[in-house]
Amino acid sequence: MDWLFDADKPLMRGLSAIADLLILNLLTILCSIPVITAGPAIIALFTTAIRMVRNEDGSLVRDYFRAFSANLKLGILFWILLLICMGLLYFDYLAAQAYAPVMSPVIAAMGVLVLAVSFYIFGLLARYADTLKVTVKKAIFLAVGYFPRTLAMTAFFMAFWVLSIRYIQFGAPILLMFGLSLPCYVCAILMNGIFTQLENKKG
Repeated sequence: MDWLFDADKPLMRGLSAIADLLILNLLTILCSIPVITAGPAIIALFTTAIRMVRNEDGSLVRDYFRAFSANLKLGILFWILLLICMGLLYFDYLAAQAYAPVMSPVIAAMGVLVLAVSFYIFGLLARYADTLKVTVKKAIFLAVGYFPRTLAMTAFFMAFWVLSIRYIQFGAPILLMFGLSLPCYVCAILMNGIFTQLENKKG
């Protein structure tokens, strides 16, 4: 039975990844408590998730806080802009439902599009040292250019959260343990190939 506990076996690697995602989720929640720091907290989550996918050596907690500190200002700026954008879309959606219902699906689709692009923005900020303006342009290009992966990331995120909230008695502990880290890890898996292609082109 010793083979079950071999660190190189798929079972142990899987259990280790689950434990890491649990730790990352709790760290992200704690670092997001002031709300305004949620941006750098999510960037740090993406940073460590991408390193997990790439099997890069390092300390999970130390790397997380290092990324959190390095992206503090830019992360807060982007988070504020994202909140403003999503807030405006939300109020537009409410207004559309009251005065122009036919526009409601269009505004909802715009919200989903902003969410999809934000995945790439977080991933790019986690991996590359570009300005926010350059990062947003790259994120839009990637979201369109790799649409199947964009669709997969968005669909997983929305299905995961909708189902967890719909069945809240079971979903609440899942969201507490993996609500941010698991969708982020899935995004990191899908983005990894894209980033590898970009880096190979530069090389």
